[in-house]
Amino acid sequence: MTSPPRALLLVSLAALVLSACSISEPEPSPVPTPAPRAEQADAILTVHDFLDAWADGAYARLYAHLAAVDRAHVPGAQVRGLLYSFDELAHVTHLTAEVGDPVPVALPPEPAPTPGPTTEPTSTPDASSAPTSAVASPTAEPTPSASPVPPGTPLDGPIVGLAVPVQLHFSTGNFGEIDLSRQLVLVPEGTQWAVRWTPRLLFPELGEDGHLELQREAPVRGSIVGLDGTVWAETRDDGIRVYPQEWLAGQTIGYVGRANRDDLVSLERDGVRLGDPIGRSGLELGADALLRGRPGFTLTAVPADGEQVTLYQRPVEQGAEIAVTLRRSLQSTAQSQIAGYNEAGTAVIDPTSGDVWALASAPVFNPNAMTLGTTLGGQELGATTYNMRLSHAALATYPAGSSFKVFTLAAALQTGVAGPSTRMSCNGTWVYNGFTFHNYEDHHLGTSVDLKAAMAFSCNTTYMPLSIRVYEKDPTALTDLVRDFGFGQLSGIRYLPEARGILPDAHYFEITKRWDGVYRPYNGFDQVQLAIGQGSYLGSPMQLANAYAAIGNGGTLWTPRIVAEVRHADGTVEEVPNEVQRQIPLTAEQLAYVVDTMQAVVDYSYGTAYSSFRGFGIPVAGKSGTAETGGPNPDAWFPAIAPADDPQISVATVLVRVPLATGGSDAAPLVRRVMAQYFSER
Repeated sequence: MTSPPRALLLVSLAALVLSACSISEPEPSPVPTPAPRAEQADAILTVHDFLDAWADGAYARLYAHLAAVDRAHVPGAQVRGLLYSFDELAHVTHLTAEVGDPVPVALPPEPAPTPGPTTEPTSTPDASSAPTSAVASPTAEPTPSASPVPPGTPLDGPIVGLAVPVQLHFSTGNFGEIDLSRQLVLVPEGTQWAVRWTPRLLFPELGEDGHLELQREAPVRGSIVGLDGTVWAETRDDGIRVYPQEWLAGQTIGYVGRANRDDLVSLERDGVRLGDPIGRSGLELGADALLRGRPGFTLTAVPADGEQVTLYQRPVEQGAEIAVTLRRSLQSTAQSQIAGYNEAGTAVIDPTSGDVWALASAPVFNPNAMTLGTTLGGQELGATTYNMRLSHAALATYPAGSSFKVFTLAAALQTGVAGPSTRMSCNGTWVYNGFTFHNYEDHHLGTSVDLKAAMAFSCNTTYMPLSIRVYEKDPTALTDLVRDFGFGQLSGIRYLPEARGILPDAHYFEITKRWDGVYRPYNGFDQVQLAIGQGSYLGSPMQLANAYAAIGNGGTLWTPRIVAEVRHADGTVEEVPNEVQRQIPLTAEQLAYVVDTMQAVVDYSYGTAYSSFRGFGIPVAGKSGTAETGGPNPDAWFPAIAPADDPQISVATVLVRVPLATGGSDAAPLVRRVMAQYFSER
């Protein structure tokens, strides 16, 4: 007997089993399989991830959370473009959000998609593997579902969604803080929740297909003027920055340039854009935030089928005018005296207030070269160099030479190792630890001189050993006092770039290697070098002028002031006060004796500045310095105050690397002429 086919046998066995089951119990009613359902708790997770993506600028992740119906007709680029444009136009720097409790809402049903067949065509089976009765006709059509639903027919019943209130807080560079109360609508999609999208989510004024626009009004840069009315810098009607005083105080006033992409890293949040004028040096740089003002912005919503609507507005803030303490006549005199030198600087300060009256530099610099390329009269200006643009009065530092001996004397008085009655030798040479130090050309006064005579003669061989007496009494006394006078640190002058200089003290040598690459602590040899302003010490003319002012005024170290007033565009005036930086820890008697020794430099017949000030008529106290530079040409210094007994002016001049120059013969006469100009105006 032939065995039945395997397929037929299986069908028969299945029928037998079903027959047995039908005998034992009734057939149950069919139960539909429950559809997957989105849990309400998951909606909050969706909202948080949607908002986090927005805050991170991860617009692709944000777009993935949108409902399928929105993604079907709103391209991702459109959503991304709107949100990104708001970030850029408002200059959003930070977004935070608070999420409220979701509330169920009934949403209108969406139109059904265009229907199609619900049954796939049945493929023709292999006739050899099934009985003839089970083979479908090869010409049979797929079985359609019920009658097709016309496009646009709504689904049965409303959609149950969730409305989630959110508070959006934007920190923006253009409009400050922006708070928006919005509502996210979520719809279920299987086991997940999706966010319904509309541009109204950002601003209702956008409608369903609007965009944002930004109008910007650039401010006019404020002027730099003197308290006497001198105009140092101004912006013409054509927007070009000009400098009416041409070369006068060019390095101090500085110049503007056009903002580039590197500038925007720090300035874009302030509304600066490519090509805007910004300060590049001097007061133009230091007071840039005041001078440039803030641009005005208007953000508008432009709906596709309506009038644009203003959303946010910030009015333009014109740049402030700053009034400076520079005195044109003193600046002109100070500058003319050093104009012939390749490199030089002069600082003039009021000892009674710290006001800066002049900061002169050589070589000269005309800021119009950077904005016009010509003088105001049309004369062509060539290319400038770094040395021309650098302020040699405030930003350049040099060894001070013997002009530093006044601080060595002050430390000796402070520690008690010397006094007005002290007498020491002033030989041509002095040996310390096997090294021979010299006076200038080995000049000498003898084996017993007082400290006034030694100061007038500028005896290295007196003040070097005196510094060792101080060191043996207190190793940090000299460096501590020099720091009190403001060296090796910023003076704190507002709105003007300045140099810190170098004070080679114990800390300096802890972090700085010696010439041979080895760290060695501060020692007596360093003290000897600092005593005469050499070694690693570097300071600026402004620092020396301010320190000498403190010696003469009874020990008050002022914070130099160059900007006296800030005159805002709304008419308010902000005064920049004079500020005392500190009181020098010396008695009035000690300071008076230091001034006496400085006056001897000018009054004694063998004083190094005697010839330069002979017949001046006003008592002057100063100290020459001829500093070694590592080359054949020294730096010539002369800081001084006058009148010596009640100083009204402090001046410090340095002539850099001048052949055969000395402070007394070359720098002192220039200081005299500046002082003469001042006293002629009183």
